[in-house]
Amino acid sequence: MELVSAPVSMIIWQMFMLLHMVLFMTAWAMILLSSRLNAPYTLAWMLGTLLLPVVGPVIFFMRRRSFS
Repeated sequence: MELVSAPVSMIIWQMFMLLHMVLFMTAWAMILLSSRLNAPYTLAWMLGTLLLPVVGPVIFFMRRRSFS
C-alpha cells in the first residue's frame, strides 16, 4: 500500500520557501514605504535582500529600528 502524503522533507522544504517569500516580500514593502531612506540606501537594501536571500531580510529586520 502506497502512502498518499508527501514526504516530511518536502513539507519542510515548502515551509522554508514560504517563510523566505514572506520575509522577502515584507522586507521589500517596508523598504519601499520607508520615508527615511533616500534612493541610494533604498537601492542598496533592495539589492542586499535580493542577492542574500535569507540573510538579507533578517539583517534588514534587525537594523530597521535605526531608520524606521
